[in-house]
Amino acid sequence: MIENKTILECLGKVKACDILIYDMKGFSPFYDTMILASVDSERQASASVNYIKEEANRAGHSVRGIEGLDTPWVLIDLHNVIISIFTKEERERFSLEKIYLDIPCTKYED
Repeated sequence: MIENKTILECLGKVKACDILIYDMKGFSPFYDTMILASVDSERQASASVNYIKEEANRAGHSVRGIEGLDTPWVLIDLHNVIISIFTKEERERFSLEKIYLDIPCTKYED
């Protein structure tokens, strides 16, 4: 299983910001953790996907799916972790943080 620390390192490589880590245990039967991150461009999002896929493969963990590649919102499903990488404008538009107000959240500060 790819660890959250490794995912955060991958996001750090592309200078992702405003990273929030949600503890979904007890809220979702499908995954344990959800990570939201913002990037400046779709190109940065694509690079982060490549880093995360590479690290998942290195850890012997499969990527269940990737949705929205080359769009302003990319979702990566790593079985127990869901990662949403947004351009800043797209993140403001969807404001997922407002939906998840009751879920325990940690802001990542590197």
